[in-house]
Order: sequence, then structure tokens, then C-alpha cells
Amino acid sequence: MLLDSNIIIYTAQLENEFLREFIAENSPYVSALSYLEVLGYHRLTHQDKVYFEEFFTSSNFKTNQKDVLRRCHYCRNSFRL
Repeated sequence: MLLDSNIIIYTAQLENEFLREFIAENSPYVSALSYLEVLGYHRLTHQDKVYFEEFFTSSNFKTNQKDVLRRCHYCRNSFRL
């Protein structure tokens, strides 16, 4: 199972505890695109950024692209791409 970016965003909302439970029980995959979409949002609050970084750190990626994605995210934010 692969999570959509919007589902990942909904997990940050307090009223969606059932989503967090479902994800914890089923360990679905996330995509590189979702990582970039969610963490690349320009209006992300610091609190949300911390939450999503922790979320992706504990997530299953289909392939091991976490280091590459972190660098892309850093460059995108550093150079406002």
C-alpha cells in the first residue's frame, strides 16, 4: 500500500487519530514525491515540519532514497527552487 501526500498531511491533524493508528498497524509505503510535496510546502510551520520529518524518518520507502531526498529538500529550500 502506498500513502498519498494528502493522507500524510491529514495525519498531522488531531482529529485524525484513526489514520495514525491505521498507518502504525499496516506500515504502508511512502513515495519520494510525497516526501518532496509535503516537506517542500512553502507555508509549512515549524511544528508541522518537525512532525513530518519524524513521520518520514519512520516511514517505509519503496527504495532507499532518503539521503537523496533530504539533499533535494535542502537545496530546494536553500535556493528557493
